[in-house]
Amino acid sequence: MHSDYHGYGQQEGWESVEGGQLMDSERAPSNDGFQLYLVRDFGSVRVAAGSPSYWLQLRGRSTVESREGRFALVPNQWIAFDRDSAPRIDSERHGLAIGFSCRATLMRDIERHARLDLMPGEGRMEPGQRRALLRLWRQCAGARSAGGAPNQRLAAFRMLLACVHESQRELDGLLARCPGRRRARQRQVLGRLQRARLYLRGNSHRVVLMDELAQLTSFSTWWLSKTFRNVYGTTVQAASVNQRIAQACELLRDSPLSISEVSHACGFDSPCSFARTFRLRMGCTASAYRADPERAIRERAEQVSGHESASPTPALRTPLRLVAP
Repeated sequence: MHSDYHGYGQQEGWESVEGGQLMDSERAPSNDGFQLYLVRDFGSVRVAAGSPSYWLQLRGRSTVESREGRFALVPNQWIAFDRDSAPRIDSERHGLAIGFSCRATLMRDIERHARLDLMPGEGRMEPGQRRALLRLWRQCAGARSAGGAPNQRLAAFRMLLACVHESQRELDGLLARCPGRRRARQRQVLGRLQRARLYLRGNSHRVVLMDELAQLTSFSTWWLSKTFRNVYGTTVQAASVNQRIAQACELLRDSPLSISEVSHACGFDSPCSFARTFRLRMGCTASAYRADPERAIRERAEQVSGHESASPTPALRTPLRLVAP
């Protein structure tokens, strides 16, 4: 595959996918155990099950469909998937995203020897972190294109993974709350809980049943409900409502849909139910939020700061970040 995009390394160091092309990760084998991607301008990448992956949107928009649902990526937003997620990334016009996938065996070796892991989740990256990750991605691509020794190429990939791990540092606090005597068990629990949160985000257009999350995580509904609350400080039901309200906020800001259509798109039974829930969570009506989102968020933050001790419900921040409670 050929690309005229010359800002991010040597062409041979990654798979460039654009102009309506679809790249299946199984058709891009790598002797190193990992694969780099650059997706732009209607290009698509499908990652095979069995390979964890990570994606960062640099400009424009991309859509992602996985077993956790459907997501829209905007600039500086990242998303990470577990090995069973099998995501497909589709770049829109003028969109540009970079990413990588890694064989599960290589990831386990890196976790065991370097204590680096890739946790499922979604969030936004600070400009400094974005520049550092982009630089390491280019170095990794350059190491592969230069035909260096395998240990040099793997060292470059470990540095890239270390940068990703650092951007997920805030998960360490959640890891400490997970049950388990060994770190490996705690990481397994947190990874499954993070997939559950991604599932709530990826299905914010409807009500998600506990049985679905139990099947996704291989936990019982009772154990999942108890552990989710202990780790994140909120119930599954409350997290689901927060995700649907966050989706409603995005639609109110960015789409011409009527408020009634927004309520339906976010899985509410009726516009009245949506209006009550929105006002409870955001402290204003949907119409007021649409008229001036920044003012609505600012006033809600002031209300929460003034009545924090009296309110049992955490403030809703939009857009929600799945890597933080």
